[in-house]
Amino acid sequence: MQTCNPLNALLTLAVALAAGNAQAAFPTCAMVNTEVATGSDPIGFVRMALRADGRPLLVYSTDLSNATTLVAYDCADLACSSGTGQVLGSINSRFGDPGVAIRGDERPLITSSALGALRLYDCTSASCFSSTFSDLVPVASGIGGDLPLLLQGDGNPLLLYRAPVTSPNHGALVAHFCTDAQCTGSGREVILDTPPSMSQFDAYSLTLDSQGNPVASYLLSDGASNRYGNVISVCSGSPACSTITTTQISGPVGRHMPWHTALVVRSDQRPLVLDNRTDDPALLDCATPACTSVQRRSLPAAEGQPLGLALLPGDRPAFARFSAAKVAAYACADSTCSNGSEVSIATAQTAIRDGDFKLDAGQRPVIAWIDLDTRRLSLTRCLADVLFTDGFD
Repeated sequence: MQTCNPLNALLTLAVALAAGNAQAAFPTCAMVNTEVATGSDPIGFVRMALRADGRPLLVYSTDLSNATTLVAYDCADLACSSGTGQVLGSINSRFGDPGVAIRGDERPLITSSALGALRLYDCTSASCFSSTFSDLVPVASGIGGDLPLLLQGDGNPLLLYRAPVTSPNHGALVAHFCTDAQCTGSGREVILDTPPSMSQFDAYSLTLDSQGNPVASYLLSDGASNRYGNVISVCSGSPACSTITTTQISGPVGRHMPWHTALVVRSDQRPLVLDNRTDDPALLDCATPACTSVQRRSLPAAEGQPLGLALLPGDRPAFARFSAAKVAAYACADSTCSNGSEVSIATAQTAIRDGDFKLDAGQRPVIAWIDLDTRRLSLTRCLADVLFTDGFD
């Protein structure tokens, strides 16, 4: 007959708890916040990509009526304590986020609306010191809103946007498959969804599943009102999007800022969408790869406004979270996010206008954000190798 040693039992429990806590958390790191040197103009929107060495590339637009400019800011270090900003051009008024991707040779590719056009900037160097541009949809087409950009498996761009006012499909959500690296050809356009009368789409997110098929999440207005519901379109088949399954996965409610959708696809191909529009933020957990049914999972300890979505090992969700005077990143302990833990840093902000969230190669959070009051751009990052305030590692 075996007897239980109380000390061994306690040690076993402690090890188990420690393992659980480690699994629930980001890798060991310390949060650092840096205000990015963008000049004196107020900042409107920002998107971020991470280079192979972990340095952020920030693409932002100023917010000046009829004098908006688009800037690519190449951070010189991980914390973005310094860097070089390159003005890509004047884009007039701007209503939504640009898109950014980094090619295998480190050259950025950037999308933005400009004078009502859908403009693609192709940087000729890694720093984007110079660039060329082409208008994939011409000037005065009424292009606006978010313009996400991804690279397909062959390196060619994939774009998502609302069909222009000149199109017979005006207002429809379009996936544009470029057939060359510069997107100079006509490409292939697929209509993912068409809004009901008086309704419109907004706040687009785009990702690819393991087969290279696009998945898009976005908001749909309740007629001409300011109430929006979440919708998802899932492509399948070959060629990509030969079959499209579109489902409204949440009902219409009023909006909060920032009100981006955020989307990931898990290892079993089931999409997961962040719903951050309400006082009860939640993950919309698709039951199948086509997301024909969904379970709403309220976020634990949901203080503050969540933003962005990424996956940690084990398909555990992670996202940024903003509350008065605090910027945080939350790591879910399991795939359903029943609980978890966060890392945070105190800031002077009371609310944010816009932001972006990524995980670096070490699975540590990186957050770009714009203060709603000052309209300044900051980067908050969890770094592994920093000096603590007492001067010891």
